[in-house]
Amino acid sequence: MKRILPLFLLLTLIAAIPSGAAPMKARVIQQYFAQDDKGRLESFEWTIKELEKCDESLDIIVLPEFSEVPGKSQTGSFIDNAKACGPRLLKTCAETARRCHSYVFAGAVDTELEVPRNTIFIYDREGNLVGKYYKQHLTRGEWTRNGLDKSYTEEWSKPYILDLEGVRFAFLTCYDFYFYENFANIARWKPDVIIGCSHQRSDTFRALDIINSFCAYNTGAYLVRCSVSMGLDSELGGCSCVVAPTGEILGTLRSEIATLDVTFDPKEKYLKPAGYGNPPSLHSEYIEIGRRPWKYRPGGSAIVTPFEEAPEKRICARRGFSSIASESPLAALGAAVALGASEVGFDVWPSPEGVFITEGGVTLREILAKLSCHTIMNLRLTAAGNKAWDEALLKQLDALIFAYDAQEHVYFTTGDISLNAQLAEYAPDIPRCLEDGGRNAVDEAVRRGCRIVQLTKANISQKMIDKAHSAGLRVNVAAVDSPKDARKYFEIGADTILTNEYQVISSATGCK
Repeated sequence: MKRILPLFLLLTLIAAIPSGAAPMKARVIQQYFAQDDKGRLESFEWTIKELEKCDESLDIIVLPEFSEVPGKSQTGSFIDNAKACGPRLLKTCAETARRCHSYVFAGAVDTELEVPRNTIFIYDREGNLVGKYYKQHLTRGEWTRNGLDKSYTEEWSKPYILDLEGVRFAFLTCYDFYFYENFANIARWKPDVIIGCSHQRSDTFRALDIINSFCAYNTGAYLVRCSVSMGLDSELGGCSCVVAPTGEILGTLRSEIATLDVTFDPKEKYLKPAGYGNPPSLHSEYIEIGRRPWKYRPGGSAIVTPFEEAPEKRICARRGFSSIASESPLAALGAAVALGASEVGFDVWPSPEGVFITEGGVTLREILAKLSCHTIMNLRLTAAGNKAWDEALLKQLDALIFAYDAQEHVYFTTGDISLNAQLAEYAPDIPRCLEDGGRNAVDEAVRRGCRIVQLTKANISQKMIDKAHSAGLRVNVAAVDSPKDARKYFEIGADTILTNEYQVISSATGCK
């Protein structure tokens, strides 16, 4: 019975949707991640030779991320090395696809673009380049150190799905695998196979097994993932694999420098009992029935980049859309956000009852409930309401912002030195802006640990802005309602213009 029971359960839980495609044989080529130029070039040549060994028995061939730069370098920049080896790699991929009558998926840098991008190149069975997937979650080093483009990741996009002869392919590159919320979105598109090109070098085998099985199970697709070996004795990285929609790992390489072949039917799906007499369904369909997105973190196409990644030139709509501000403060802020304002600003103060109030009697909680992460919020803390800020109130304010997951989308503005120090102590993770610091504003902001300095027409100058930027500060300019002044301040380097005339200034400057 002990041997029969697992088989019985398996037959109960797995149902095959009638297959519309023949079984496919996939090969992953796990190259070696070298620590120097000599090893890197040797690993690259090994990869080329493995591509040349491929034959017509294969339907899918997958290479790792950055497969033209498999290792560290002491000479030349990352982009230079990608340009040196990339053309040969991609030419070999196209030739391999044509010779083997196989799909080839190669992680490499698209250096033909004005700003290079981390890309999965997709070749059809005739060797034609039929698609490119651009990595959606870049590590910080990719754009700060390696010079890769991340601008496209700051805008909404649907999952990249490519139908090749009736088989629906989806794609993930390395860091993409860590964002599980994306799995549910990919699952909506009913992929058959997910191609994963990775350069992951620090997770354990166990962690990678969990991530890979979780991905396949939650998307209802076969996962064909290729990564790099960190050395035969390493217990980190590697784990190139093929995983079934059940989460079962059909084949895996640990640290081997080798290839792995696995055959599977891409149209065979895993259907699970959906409970309460419902017919068996895909795991993703079962989850969608009960999903409650308002319970989770803010998400979706309305979310803007956080303060750290905000554009250099933007407009802060003080009190929202001016023409309706007096009628409804919340509507004014909402209208400004709907028009594209990347930042709104308003005063906040504690009421005698300890509730945080803004203009027009609207509470901060109401604003956060509707607009959290839809815009950056410049919260100017004032002492209105006859109740002073204290430790308890500041901790309560910090907790409220955290509850709405807005801590990366807000910053505090105050000219009160004592309050600034309290904020540094009780809400240390939220950036602070020093307001109206006079001629010594930059020095004072640095001394107080602020991230932003707010200048006015009385003390702004090219010299002040340059000094602020040299000190690592962003520069706000307050009370600018003239389009001529706004253009002038942007020209000399201001980062943010605070205005009561958002629509006028936005139209005049072309900034949001």
